[in-house]
Amino acid sequence: MPTFDDALRGYAFPILQRDNFTCRYCGLCGVDSFSNWLSLSQDHLLPKGHPDRDDPYYIVASCMFCNTADNQYFRQADQRGLRFQDMSQEELVEQRRRYVHQTRRSYKDFWEKFVQQT
Repeated sequence: MPTFDDALRGYAFPILQRDNFTCRYCGLCGVDSFSNWLSLSQDHLLPKGHPDRDDPYYIVASCMFCNTADNQYFRQADQRGLRFQDMSQEELVEQRRRYVHQTRRSYKDFWEKFVQQT
């Protein structure tokens, strides 16, 4: 396989492949369509400055929306009582999923009220 510098075909590809090209938060499957695949990215489960942040074990497949859905996640970690030490990948995904889904619901409510009806 050729070498690429971008995320989808390059540095994130092993992460996406490991996670079956599926967003770990919402389940969007990049194998189902080209558009879905284009929506995939990778998400760090640990905050900047954490020594294990760039370990591939602590990076998961995510669609672009879920990756940015709760952009206050790490900034509000202390207020929310979140922890990151001694947690497995799945525990970290589950911890974040709650906030991602809250944001998704909020966007869906907005879409149903202001977009779907137009």
